[in-house]
Amino acid sequence: MNDRVYSVAALIAEVNALLGQGFSGVRVEGEVTNASTSGRGHIYFTLKDEAAALDCVMWAGKARRLKFRLEDGLAALALGSLTIYPQRGRFQLVVDDIEPQGVGALQLAFEQLKKKLEDEGLFAAERKRTLPALPNRVGIVTSATGAALQDMLKVLRRFPHLEIVVAPAMVQGDGAAKEIAQAIKSLVDSKKVNVIIVGRGGGSLEDLWAFNEEEVARAIATSPVPVISGVGHEVDFTIADFVADVRATTPTQAAEMVVARIEDQERRLRDARSVLLRDVNRRLQLARTRLTGLAGSSGLARLPERVRLYRERLRNAARLGPALRRVLEVAQTRLNHGVRSLHRLPAQIAAGGQRRLLVSRRQQLQQLISARVASLRARVEAGERALGHLGPTKVLERGYSITSLEGTAVPLKDASLVKRGQTLLTRLARGEVRSLVSAATAEPPVTARTVVRQPSLFDEATEAGETPEETE
Repeated sequence: MNDRVYSVAALIAEVNALLGQGFSGVRVEGEVTNASTSGRGHIYFTLKDEAAALDCVMWAGKARRLKFRLEDGLAALALGSLTIYPQRGRFQLVVDDIEPQGVGALQLAFEQLKKKLEDEGLFAAERKRTLPALPNRVGIVTSATGAALQDMLKVLRRFPHLEIVVAPAMVQGDGAAKEIAQAIKSLVDSKKVNVIIVGRGGGSLEDLWAFNEEEVARAIATSPVPVISGVGHEVDFTIADFVADVRATTPTQAAEMVVARIEDQERRLRDARSVLLRDVNRRLQLARTRLTGLAGSSGLARLPERVRLYRERLRNAARLGPALRRVLEVAQTRLNHGVRSLHRLPAQIAAGGQRRLLVSRRQQLQQLISARVASLRARVEAGERALGHLGPTKVLERGYSITSLEGTAVPLKDASLVKRGQTLLTRLARGEVRSLVSAATAEPPVTARTVVRQPSLFDEATEAGETPEETE
């Protein structure tokens, strides 16, 4: 029997020393329960089996290195040292490392993060962004010295107009995930790219692990620029593949996806150009056929004479306006004279007492005025109708046109004044047509004098069955 008296602290210290000598680096397996993480990052949990339970603690420095999340119900193997916590006298295992039983730690971490992000909707198809149809600036996040970069550059450089921006980053090892996430953010912040490729060559699960980190997944998910994930080989799947807008089986295929969009647009442009050229040629041939038919028609041969006739009518119509105004002025003068005569009649009547003469003269005057006004109205209306038939718009409505050199307002009368390559402006009843002269043929000068009846101002009116009325 030991007669030594211990204080509580001394006893626990001595027991801890003995435990440190005999139970340091022990391995304990069991089921994880009551797992929780403190504000400082320490993990507290219990390992239990059917017969007993053991309190465990994993300090924050060790906990940060865990790839997976401790969850209740997980079968695990813990490595650590037994000790008694002095403040509470609690027997516990201080865990240095812990691994899941039956499945690797990395695989478990992969499944846990995958489920977490999937529950948040980051894998949903509706949040995936469409790759740009014609990308002109491509960002690449990969190792600056890896073969994957050269493979991608070889594909992308088939299109010299593509601007390539490389954001180099470690792709494996400690700190790789942070560098990849920062590289993605730097490309987004630069606003210089409209598609980003994140990739590396093949490797083991450990080699590719940086692309399974939550930090990288969040950077891809929050990028406003579409992201293509090209990590490893076809059999390799990473969290980055699930979060990215498009997954490529290899870095080379990721680059092919970018240029395929450009090649597709170029093919569509070529097809559209071919269709357009065929349509233009068909329309041109049709126009040539119609032009040939018009050139041989008798109506076109008589066109110059008819144009000359209508131009003469236009000039006559232009002279008709002042003549009509003069007629109206004469009528107004006569009317004013009649009014003055009416004003003098009362004095004449008073002087002569000829009332019946006044009545007779008044009736005669009214008849004379009415007849004169009717005659003038008829002449004005006839003139207006003639002007309507002879106006430039009416002539153009009948299928004629006025042609002049572009930039001038003088109508063309002689083909010899036109040179090849000049542009003609042809005014129609509705709109204008610009033509490029390919050839001009001048008619030989007229040697014989041809007497042509000068058109009457009222030719159109006469054709319509109307005869101008002349009344004195």
